[in-house]
Amino acid sequence: MKKKKSSGQGRARTADTRIFNPLLYQLSYPTKAGCYTKWRPCFLSIGSTKREAGRYKEVLLVTFSFIFRGILSMQATFSRSKNPVSWKRSAIFFGLVSIFLPLQASVHAAKPTDPQVQAMIRKGIQFLHSEESMKGLGHREGSEMLIAYAVFKVDHEENDPIVKRGLDQAIRYAGQSASQIRNHTYANYEMAVAILLLAEVDPVKYENEIRKLRDVFVSGQRGHGGYGYYSEQAGDISQTQYVMLALWTLDKNGFQIPTNATIGVTTFFLRTQAPQGGWGYKGNVAPKVGQKIPQDNRVGETLTMGGAGSLLIAGELFGFWESPNLDPALAELPIAFKPAESEKEKMLKAAEAAGIKPALLLGSVSQADRFLANPKGGIRLRDYYKIYTMERYRSFVEIATGNIVEEPDWYNKGVADLRSKQSDNGAWGIKDAYGSGGAVNDEPAVATAFAILFLIRSTKKSIVSFSQATARGGQGLPKDASEIRMEGGQVKGSQVAGAVDGLLNLLEQDGADELDGQSIPEDLKLATEPEARRKQLDRLIRLVRGSQSWQARRVAARVLGQSGELRVVPALIYALSDNDTYVRRFARDGLRFVSRRFDGFGMPDKPNATEIKAAQQAWRDWYLSLDPGYVFLDADS
Repeated sequence: MKKKKSSGQGRARTADTRIFNPLLYQLSYPTKAGCYTKWRPCFLSIGSTKREAGRYKEVLLVTFSFIFRGILSMQATFSRSKNPVSWKRSAIFFGLVSIFLPLQASVHAAKPTDPQVQAMIRKGIQFLHSEESMKGLGHREGSEMLIAYAVFKVDHEENDPIVKRGLDQAIRYAGQSASQIRNHTYANYEMAVAILLLAEVDPVKYENEIRKLRDVFVSGQRGHGGYGYYSEQAGDISQTQYVMLALWTLDKNGFQIPTNATIGVTTFFLRTQAPQGGWGYKGNVAPKVGQKIPQDNRVGETLTMGGAGSLLIAGELFGFWESPNLDPALAELPIAFKPAESEKEKMLKAAEAAGIKPALLLGSVSQADRFLANPKGGIRLRDYYKIYTMERYRSFVEIATGNIVEEPDWYNKGVADLRSKQSDNGAWGIKDAYGSGGAVNDEPAVATAFAILFLIRSTKKSIVSFSQATARGGQGLPKDASEIRMEGGQVKGSQVAGAVDGLLNLLEQDGADELDGQSIPEDLKLATEPEARRKQLDRLIRLVRGSQSWQARRVAARVLGQSGELRVVPALIYALSDNDTYVRRFARDGLRFVSRRFDGFGMPDKPNATEIKAAQQAWRDWYLSLDPGYVFLDADS
């Protein structure tokens, strides 16, 4: 059967990682030396090897223990037996069973999609929807935003009562003045979580709130580059790691962040790393990058993962973990279909000018990893906060090294630990509640939210989602589409039948992201001459599959849907999984129009991942009933 080629490169994804990054796909495979190329040395291999050796040593000890006990048991059982052959056979059988039982238990691996893990998540979500979850909940604003974020990451339902409550808190929070926000004790945490929630739900709808919080963040940065309580000048490692996470979220959603803000946070972490490789609570800032001075007595695992993870995020923001050059396969594409590099290049140059290089970041992370292999000191504080920090750290380690393991050992151990600590009502933080002096565990609702974010691999999901997204820039074009020319970032002119060609010329240029306005064109007309119309459709298909701007994909999805042509159906099916809400909606409505199935296949305006997959499969089946010879390639999903 001959495969039909899909037009346009679009959101290129690999079968292994589903991540839009050709270089990352290449780096997922070791070189002959067993390490990774250029900036991905095996800086974690030593610690990881030791940990793996320790794990297998444990397995062997347990195995031989079972064998020995099995032999003693058989000897006792058959000591009076008159048949030595029977005794020997039984001893061999039970010895083999003893070998394989512990090995089977030790190699069991878990992943977020496993039924047992899903059951744990669902029980946790059910608890968060109960009245009991709100009992004794402190710092309601930040806590409710965090809980809403966890629930939305699972179900993607904006109208969920828990999500709506968290959104209301975030919107009210952003509506305060900068001074009012900074009067909150935990302002940096709360602003960061508000950004995470608003950007996850709808970065377009909540653009103003997100920009407001970004500006408060940027203007509140201390001279040493870090963040802390606004009543003091000291930098707080715990708070600053959440600021870095917020900066990364802003960047990935297309919000500009000052380069000096990212550089400042990065140098703060570099200058507050302890000589033994870890991070403490309140950072003692070294005179310059490269020097390490003693930190406070709270250097431990959680803060070290937070510090090292922040440096890995910085490397991703600077473009260290990405290729500075285009994949040769993309070189001949029109500019609109190539990965956006200009902003990354600016960040990269600024980082290099500040003396921040990949080797410097990886060296610090390598020291941290050695500390984490045998951590000493620190305090026991907030176990569930810790596991979410671990998930973030390990997720960015995967990106930096290119070594993506589907079922990593740290995740398996975390799942096993969480399984043992989940209460019958679905909550975490009840069975293992503790609190004395400065050591307290997270409240059940907060603990449950952190546990869920760990179980679903929340950070990894965000990385994949942002990598697949091609969103950059503004959100619309004026209704009065014209001879389509640009003046001061605006589209000007009067409506004409040939406007599609002019608009396409604009959307395929670097300036596409600068277009502004209130809506996309309502009635752009395709050419009537067959060859010209075919070329227009081809260009629109390439845009909907691979443009770097939201407005380009929106225009393409709408015009393709209005074309009424059967050949555009695979591209519209592909667009159903776009990260932009309106692109998905235009694609869905276009499929209904082309097929004349105006009830479609049940995909709502705000679908979750399951509903999207179901709709895509239903539309594929419908299309194959008309064109049985068509083969949907991986890029069509």
